[in-house]
Formats: sequence, C-alpha cells, structure tokens
Amino acid sequence: MLFFPYQKYPNNWLYQVVSPANSPLRVENFSLLKVSPSVPYQGECKEEEAVFVLLQGKVKMEVEGKILGEVAERKSVFEDRASAFYLPPGVHYRLQAEKESELTLVRAKAEKGASPTFFSPSQVQVKTTGKGTFEREVHTIVGGDFPAEKLIVGETFNQPGFWSSYPPHRHEEDRPPEECFLEEIYHYRVEPVGGFGIQVLYTEDKELEEAYLVKNGDTFVIPRGYHPVVAAPGYRLYYFWSLAGETKKLNPYDDPAHLWVGK
Repeated sequence: MLFFPYQKYPNNWLYQVVSPANSPLRVENFSLLKVSPSVPYQGECKEEEAVFVLLQGKVKMEVEGKILGEVAERKSVFEDRASAFYLPPGVHYRLQAEKESELTLVRAKAEKGASPTFFSPSQVQVKTTGKGTFEREVHTIVGGDFPAEKLIVGETFNQPGFWSSYPPHRHEEDRPPEECFLEEIYHYRVEPVGGFGIQVLYTEDKELEEAYLVKNGDTFVIPRGYHPVVAAPGYRLYYFWSLAGETKKLNPYDDPAHLWVGK
C-alpha cells in the first residue's frame, strides 16, 4: 500500500500506521501517538533510532530516568513551530503529558545512532522556497547535519491553492552526485479540517502515474517516483515528512521536463 487513510484511535495509544510489513518501505516505520495526563507512555527503542515530533499538546520526555531537554508545548501545527525528541537505539523512555497530546513517531533500524537530543522550536530551520504558486515554507527539524544514522525529519506548509515538492523531484536511485536513495513518508493535516489536497506520484516510464485525494490525518509513502503536492483553494495544507536511507544524504533529482519553471 502507498496510501493510508486516517483512522481514529484512542488516547494513551500508539497506532502504527506504516511499516515494511504493509508498505513498500524497507527502512522506516511511522506511528501516531496520543498521550493523556493521567497515563504516561513508556517504551524502549531497542534496535531502532526514533524521532518524536509534537503535533499538539504539552509533554516532557524522560530517557533512562532523566528529563531530556525541556517541556515541549504546541497549540497546533498551524500555530507554533515544532518541538521534537531524538532517541538512539537501546534506550528506555517515558513520555508524560500535561494536557491531551498527539505526536508523530518515526523509527528506522540503526546500530548506534546519536545521543538523545531535544529540538526546541527555536532550533527548527525555516526556509521559504519556490516562487509564485509553488512557494512554500519548509521547516527542517532533524537535518542532514545532525548525526542520526538514517533519519531526516521536517514539515512543509502549503498556502491555499499552492504546490510544494515542485518542480517535481525524486530520490529513488543511488547514483551520486546526481541522486541518492531515500524513501519518504508524508503525514497530512488540513486547515480547516474539512478540506483536502492532492498528492501526485509518477515515474518517467509511466509505470506509476497516479493522484490521491489527501485529507486531514492521512498518510502516504513514497518509495520512488516524483511526488508533487497541491493544497485545495481555501485550505492550508501541512505535511510531516521523514526521509531515511543508508546514505542519509538529501540530494534530490528534479524532473528535467519541468525544470524550465525555475525554483
């Protein structure tokens, strides 16, 4: 499967949305997590590195019994910048909410990873890219310069009617310096929530040439192909994105057919 429609899930629950078992992905797992103040959520990273990104709420993270960073708080993805927690393999953690909270959790197989790290809103790298109707705001949370073993994580914001991941690009082959392989996951939120966007996925040989209607809470996986996104007029579109690969180098290849529009 490539497309995973949103499903309601209860508080104090880890809902695994995407894994190599139900998708073409080989490296990443993606989950949503709801935590209530009454019940902390505890776990172990085992043989994976992990990134928790707060979508809304107020939480603190303990790793091996010690507070990691500071209390993270966010009204919504459309109101505040993200806070995040990176955890390496082999650590135990405890997530305590001070109000009803929801987070994304992305994991990837890793041997060592980096040290446990808290990313505050002030550390998010914000960049406006594109022009005209494909201008968008990209927030890099865990960038390629951070010594995670496989993961790069961030968020993109489309204004109503605007495109992103445009000109269309891909990262499906290991052929440096032109392109490096990274698989990717998108998780969408829409404001107002009744709106939608359109996710396009295509390959040069036309083996893939598809478009998906994406709504609030949906998730999409991108194992290969060019993958532009557009927000419906009247609706802001947000998507969380995570990239993972053995090389962990973000070097996308733009579709030559559309380079004439510029960047």
